Amino acid sequence: MITDSLEELYQQKKLEKNIVLWGVGDYTRNILQWFDVRGGRDRVLFIVDNFKFTFCREYEGVQVLEPDVLKNLEKNSFTVVLSMGCAEGVRKQLAAYGVTDVHNLRCLGETFVSCRCHIPYHFTDRRKRKKYLCYILAGYDEALWNGTLGRIEAFQDERVDYCLVTSGKQDDLLEAIAERNGWSYLWTEVNQVCYIQNLVIDFHPEAEYIIKMDEDIFIGRWFFERMIEGYHKIECEGEYRIGFVVPTVPLNCCGYMAYLKHIGMLAEYEECFGRAYITRFSAAYHAKDAAEFLWDTMENFDEMAERFLGYEGYDILDSYYNIGCIMYSRKRWMMMGKWPETPGEDGMGRDEACICQDNADKDMVIYELYNVLAGHLAFGHQKGRMKEYYREHYDKFIIR
Repeated sequence: MITDSLEELYQQKKLEKNIVLWGVGDYTRNILQWFDVRGGRDRVLFIVDNFKFTFCREYEGVQVLEPDVLKNLEKNSFTVVLSMGCAEGVRKQLAAYGVTDVHNLRCLGETFVSCRCHIPYHFTDRRKRKKYLCYILAGYDEALWNGTLGRIEAFQDERVDYCLVTSGKQDDLLEAIAERNGWSYLWTEVNQVCYIQNLVIDFHPEAEYIIKMDEDIFIGRWFFERMIEGYHKIECEGEYRIGFVVPTVPLNCCGYMAYLKHIGMLAEYEECFGRAYITRFSAAYHAKDAAEFLWDTMENFDEMAERFLGYEGYDILDSYYNIGCIMYSRKRWMMMGKWPETPGEDGMGRDEACICQDNADKDMVIYELYNVLAGHLAFGHQKGRMKEYYREHYDKFIIR
């Protein structure tokens, strides 16, 4: 099958450009042998592989590299040859690099259409071209901004580029907050949260690492320092590849467990809500009173955040995760083919489902840092009550 497909491409003159092979696998040797016989082995630039490049630097005399090398090639100067059954994930990744001249030898008739939205946007550019980017999805919970955006203002890190992002609307107050802090501001005329996230990352090409936050996330002092420090520590010593890294978040389907254990209140929680499990089906999400219970465990957010600065270590969360506050790398974003845009949809929840499924598909994991705390006000069905709670307990949320 493989050699037949190569012959067909050869006859159609589709192998005349330089060649990049995707993946070290069962058929790679056969492909290289075919080029040896037919001619053209000298046009095989290298092999790319998401994972095997770490231990297989060369295969049959051909260099094996990570896919990020593709960004350095002129897009129309080469052809990518695959030899796999299901290639959709790879094609998404290649499309993220702008590569469309792709042939799957096991299915030459395979077609792939990259879904991308085309939505008018407006960008106030105050980029500082930093290595780290923090973008905050905001625009719909103004009542919280003194407590959430105010904290980002107070605890921002000079190594980080900041951008406020509003999907589907413009907000004058956000424009003013961005201007006051020297942050960029991006908004789109149609609500599509995956599209605007891809856009903000594309607008910051120097950013190698990205922190994504929602507007209802509360952070404490040293948040950015600890997230960056923790991420790089795991890069150096983690036994699994990083899907993304998260702080300890009390109100999260998974994060509530570590929080309750650290403060010694797991038994009290289970007495109210039953057995605690690390799962998307946890009471932290589904029980109406869980949000209030978890916020009641602290007199003041800053004091609790300070307490968590004294903890050490991290753990792996092998579960679906609510991504209101995460840190990931640009390479990770490219590996999943960027955030999944679907024209005609608002994209809500698509980003979360995409990266969690991609973690599972690629044996990548979520690392939870114990020495940095972030507060999440509430999930959607809890928000009505919790906004009242926020007003009633304002001193709990405002910087001391």
